[in-house]
Amino acid sequence: MSAARAEREALVAATAAGGLRRKAGSDPVLLAQRIAAALNAIPVTDIGFFWVTALTKDGTILVANNYALGYIPDGVHLPDQVTLATADETIPARTRGTWATYPMLALHGWAQHHDTELRVVIATEEQFKGFDPGAPKIVLQPDDIPTNGTMEGRHRLQVIAPGAARQLAAVTGSGLAELLPPAPADSTPPQDRRQQLWFEVFRPLLSTAPDRAIAQLRAFAAYAEHAQELALHRAHTATETADQRGAIADWIYWQHLNVLNTDALPAEATV
Repeated sequence: MSAARAEREALVAATAAGGLRRKAGSDPVLLAQRIAAALNAIPVTDIGFFWVTALTKDGTILVANNYALGYIPDGVHLPDQVTLATADETIPARTRGTWATYPMLALHGWAQHHDTELRVVIATEEQFKGFDPGAPKIVLQPDDIPTNGTMEGRHRLQVIAPGAARQLAAVTGSGLAELLPPAPADSTPPQDRRQQLWFEVFRPLLSTAPDRAIAQLRAFAAYAEHAQELALHRAHTATETADQRGAIADWIYWQHLNVLNTDALPAEATV
């Protein structure tokens, strides 16, 4: 939380009617604001990437971003009480696929599926531009954003595939290699094409075409397939247990995202 935000919260608490003093831990709106501000503080190099945060009327803190389904940048941890809308497996993948590149739509689609409504949507002025939040909004100001947005929380594999994350955590270092398919005889690393493939993921965001979500899902699935190939090579060649465990986590994560974003494509786009 930024110093300016802390000062404002303290002023509100000190002047609240009846002398009531609210703590952020017990005020879900303040907590959602802090999480939204932290997500905006985390440096993300992905071009055009952004998060939007909402609080539902049943108290769920919900987040979505404008990159395909289930994507969380490396190093970003989501607190336990935060739900990533596009990672909710109770909602069909093809339904979630219609939300790709439209985080506001993802927030409302998730709320509708769970028979609730959005109480408030939180984002910066730039992130709100061109989007109707369909609910009361809180605009994050520049001085709301902390200098360090690092949060304690779940690794991205824990968010996307908690069962797989638990199984991986339970494996000892000596057993990690048993999780992998046989290593190829040729240990030459695959050509790294991530930069080119990631540009194809970003390019649909420049379009106003109604089918831009389909284009990004296709591109993201292709990127995820390549990313899992690179992660598998790292897992085969890692010499330190921590490095191998991290590479396996990435391998499983990208496997899940490849399948998810492929399954999210409409039937006519898969032929």
